[in-house]
Amino acid sequence: MKVKVRTFGRLAEVLGREFEVELEPNARVKDLLAKLRKIGPKVEEKPLTLYFKDNPEFIILLNGYNIQALRKLETELKNGDTVIIFPPVEGG
Repeated sequence: MKVKVRTFGRLAEVLGREFEVELEPNARVKDLLAKLRKIGPKVEEKPLTLYFKDNPEFIILLNGYNIQALRKLETELKNGDTVIIFPPVEGG
C-alpha cells in the first residue's frame, strides 16, 4: 500500500516536502517512521534516528487528525492516507 507523506522544516530539507512511501498491508504509524529512519542521513548534524525514535518529538497528523487522539504510534494506516509530520518547534 502507499501513503502520502508531507514534511515541514528541516525534515523537508532532508526527506523532501511531499512524497509517497510504500508500506506493507496493515502497517502502522510506527512502521512508517521506521522506514523514514532509513531514508535521509542527518538533520542539523543529528541522525534521523534521533528524530524518529520510539517516542517521536513530532506532531503527526493522519488525514488531519493528530495521532495522539487516535492510537498514537499504533494507529493503522490505509492505502491513500496522508501523513503530515511537523518537526519539533524550537526557539521562543
